[in-house]
Amino acid sequence: MLPRISVRNAKVSEATRDHIARACDKLTQFCDDIVDCEVMVAKSKLGTSVEIVVKIPQHTLTSSACAENLFKALAEAREQMEGQLRKQHDKTLTHR
Repeated sequence: MLPRISVRNAKVSEATRDHIARACDKLTQFCDDIVDCEVMVAKSKLGTSVEIVVKIPQHTLTSSACAENLFKALAEAREQMEGQLRKQHDKTLTHR
């Protein structure tokens, strides 16, 4: 799965884009039905904010984090998204 990466007020190197793509690939461990993934990176006075939007059938999940470092913000947002995907997966298993 290749995520769409959009960057505001900053420039991101190709190595960083690869790191973001690898982080989003790890989300498929928690849910196989991911339709689309979008990562938005924004630089501000408070630091770097990362927002991850994942679309699965019938739902859109969003997580965001802000930290002084891009990699810390990405890790926090990914952990939040993993929790949401795990919760959504458990809901579908119990309803079957």
